[in-house]
Amino acid sequence: MATPYRLKVVTPEETVYDQSAVMIVVRSTEGEIGIMAHHMRIITPLLPHIMAVYQENGPIQQFSVGGGFLEVGDEQTVVLADSAETAARIDVARAERAQQRALERLATGAPNIDLKRAQRALARAENRLKLAGRLDRAVASTR
Repeated sequence: MATPYRLKVVTPEETVYDQSAVMIVVRSTEGEIGIMAHHMRIITPLLPHIMAVYQENGPIQQFSVGGGFLEVGDEQTVVLADSAETAARIDVARAERAQQRALERLATGAPNIDLKRAQRALARAENRLKLAGRLDRAVASTR
């Protein structure tokens, strides 16, 4: 049985999760990584993704994370997220509008468009929709 450890998921607005976990899976700039108790200390940037939190005696919790940082320490692991929400808290209509805006910006190809920003906005919106079970597979598969 895996050893539980303290996990905190914090956004600028609130603490989203502050409980024990036995493992989390996050997507850093270096790829997907799993964190268990006694993991080496690291600090790494996070990309927009769906984070999985494995609890000792409970269901897997999932959060749409809009980017941020992961800090693994001796006593706890902290996800400092730009945004983090469960499927139940996702505003689907808002996420669909954000997805549409990002797709329109990317489609224009105008020189004044911040391409990286539009791509990040699209990734955040699509992760929210995916977690909410509302991502249009045809649109997502074109990228």
